[in-house]
Amino acid sequence: MTDHHDSASAAGRRGGQNSPWEAVLLDPARADGTFLLGLVAARLGRSEAAMRWFRRTVRLQPGWADGWAALADAARRAGRWREAAAAYATLLALSPAHGAALANLAMLERAAGNPRAAVRRLIRALALDSGQAGAWNNLGNALRDLGATAQAAAAWRAALVLDPRQADALGNLGGALRDQDRYAEARVLLRRALTLAPQHAALYGVLAYALSGEGRLVEAERACRRALALTPALADPLCTLGLVEQRRGAAGALRWFDRAVAATPGHPLARFNRGLADLEGGALADGWANYACRFAAGRAGWERRFSIPEWRGEPLAGKRLFIWREQGVGDEFLFASCYADAIRQAGQVVIECERRLLPLFARSFPKAVVRAEQPLRGRPLVETVDCDLHIPAGSMPRLLRTGLADFPPRSSWLFPDPARMLDRRQQLNGIGGDLRVGIAWRSQLMTMERQWAYLPLDDWGPVLTVPGVTFVNLQYDDCEAEILRAEARFGVPIFELERLDLKNDFEGTAALTANLDLVIAPANSVAELAGALGVPVWRFGARDWTHLGSGVRPWYPSMRVFHPRVGEPLSAALGRIAAELRRAAALARRAGAEAPGPRLPTRPVQRTPPQAPSLRRH
Repeated sequence: MTDHHDSASAAGRRGGQNSPWEAVLLDPARADGTFLLGLVAARLGRSEAAMRWFRRTVRLQPGWADGWAALADAARRAGRWREAAAAYATLLALSPAHGAALANLAMLERAAGNPRAAVRRLIRALALDSGQAGAWNNLGNALRDLGATAQAAAAWRAALVLDPRQADALGNLGGALRDQDRYAEARVLLRRALTLAPQHAALYGVLAYALSGEGRLVEAERACRRALALTPALADPLCTLGLVEQRRGAAGALRWFDRAVAATPGHPLARFNRGLADLEGGALADGWANYACRFAAGRAGWERRFSIPEWRGEPLAGKRLFIWREQGVGDEFLFASCYADAIRQAGQVVIECERRLLPLFARSFPKAVVRAEQPLRGRPLVETVDCDLHIPAGSMPRLLRTGLADFPPRSSWLFPDPARMLDRRQQLNGIGGDLRVGIAWRSQLMTMERQWAYLPLDDWGPVLTVPGVTFVNLQYDDCEAEILRAEARFGVPIFELERLDLKNDFEGTAALTANLDLVIAPANSVAELAGALGVPVWRFGARDWTHLGSGVRPWYPSMRVFHPRVGEPLSAALGRIAAELRRAAALARRAGAEAPGPRLPTRPVQRTPPQAPSLRRH
């Protein structure tokens, strides 16, 4: 949502102090006369005629700034972007401190895909006059294009300080809060914007997405339909209607995604949502093609540019391939299942990983060069790496997992430190139990939109009360109060390794996880790490695109999935896990041995040095 500025001055629009009509009558070749005729044509909506008169004006008087300003504005309104930009540039050469020309040229540069130049122009314009609310709003838009979300929000707030009733700035700031999953705050701002601009269809679309994120599905549907009543082919509310249908478990979601793609074939969010639906249904070719829109749709990290081409599937023999990370740690574990395939094909592979994963990945992929991701600050716009080709990690399945038969049967692709595994085994020896089960119950990214996919530890009673099971905490955030409450409520200890940072020490966490018989977790990085290590893991939650049309998650041979049936709450899936766990514990007791799993031979319990982590119960 953008603000425009009139570049021609008021005096210029009058054509000077003398009567321009008299000038036309006496000498129609005078520049102020052609200027006035251009203004009249523009007022009558005859844009082509207006531009002809303004072109004649600047030919007659090439040094007249108002003539160039009028031509630039007329060309911009007519969609003649190149001519408008050239006219604004000439105007700025004549009058470098022309704030409106700077602001309008900035908008054209942003529309041409050069937001960095737009930011420079707008900063110059605001240095000349910092009281222009529209320029602050436009600066926020350009900063958003560059990924500078905090600075963009500050610019929109500056616009609202100057003009609290500016609907565009309210809408832009509300959209930014929505993108940060701050849905309630976004809703308040967006409703204020719509009070000021009740016919603004796009704002209704932004509001609908925020309401959907809050779980207010009826209101979200109402906002979508209001947006579509104003603009029937608007892709964003069509996408949101599809998401609302998905959340309701209805079968009609795909038709909304298809309508969104039909309305705007290049719409990235529409294609991305359609791609996820295709992948979930098993249509991998179409699904992977549309999953490539994740960057443009804002559903992955920042899309990076390199001086080398992207790998598109051509032979890699003798080539150096750079694989770069793009999403969260859990996604990184999943996509890493493809790395060994690339290593076999390429002359050399350079793998970029999250800094905390560096030792684990370096050990697991010894034939590759593994390095930590560099901070975003200071990266060049176009990066240079010593490789022939690059590929984002999430694009590898499109080339290497085109069907379910392409998934290798190997049980693991990450390997913990053997010495630390032995240490963790020693610490676990003394706690007893027939089954040692690690548990985690939420993701680090707990947005309002995602809360429905998780259950608090207080709801884990059916699992925690299964006899013969020893539970070990793998939840990696501040959860001590929850654990104490669950222990008191269910009468069962939940052990935790002292001085092990489950969030940042992935070497220690991997060694602990590899010594467990089983991990039970929802969709989070704990479940992904256990699966990548080959540890038996029971994951509960709704089906998602990573199932790829199957009843399992084919990435992880050691993983079982437990889904709530249609109409069931998520707790029903946890109840089925409890029943399966009860059977597994009974079998382990009868067999007099531990449950199946990659376990090390028992070692005698030794005293742990004081500086090493020790196992404790809360």
